[in-house]
Amino acid sequence: MSTMYDWFKDGSTNVPNIIFNRFGQLDISSNEMMLILYIMSQLNQGKTVNNFKKIANQLGWSVNEVMELINQLIEKDYLSIELETNESGKQDDHYTLRPFFNQLDQKFYQAPTQEETVENQEVLQHYTGNLVSLFEREFGRVLTPMELQTINQWLMSDNYSPEIIQLALKQAMMHQALNFSYIDKILLNWQKQNITTAYEAQKNIDAFNQRQTKSESTSDSTAYDHFEIPIYKWSE
Repeated sequence: MSTMYDWFKDGSTNVPNIIFNRFGQLDISSNEMMLILYIMSQLNQGKTVNNFKKIANQLGWSVNEVMELINQLIEKDYLSIELETNESGKQDDHYTLRPFFNQLDQKFYQAPTQEETVENQEVLQHYTGNLVSLFEREFGRVLTPMELQTINQWLMSDNYSPEIIQLALKQAMMHQALNFSYIDKILLNWQKQNITTAYEAQKNIDAFNQRQTKSESTSDSTAYDHFEIPIYKWSE
């Protein structure tokens, strides 16, 4: 009879969260992902993966299904065959996920090329220029170098979208607090609430306005509760 201790000795498989977070961008089916996770578990245990029948038995698939999935992963450059020298000095082939992790690295971790960097800078300059024009129009003056740096920091360091910055500016105008410090506090408050899009920010604003309206309505209805109204018995 197996015990928790036996399961503990059998080990566990650690799966990088990037695989789940980027699953929709990897162009792989659920069965292909299951096979990848199975291969990872075998590698974590120091076992080689090269037996179609064993894979089929453990995963409950037919041998043909296993062969088809492996071919699909090889075609997508997620799987390849490597030669490994065994204890007898002979070379055995086994499946490796090295191409899969190389692709993850290339797609999501490698630094952008010079061409991509130039393109990103052009996009940033476009957004910065539009925001500067908008701010100068609403402020009615030319922005100072410090204010220009603040806008650039919002976009580059804080990763605020241009749309959410525009909405924060609109809120500052509505509250007659047209200054960069107030706008920065709005953006920081949204960031603390994990609000990252203009749509989410607008929902937050609408919810606040509804609470404010309800509070004012309740306040008006109870404004005279503390006054005692005399009751006259006119029949006496």
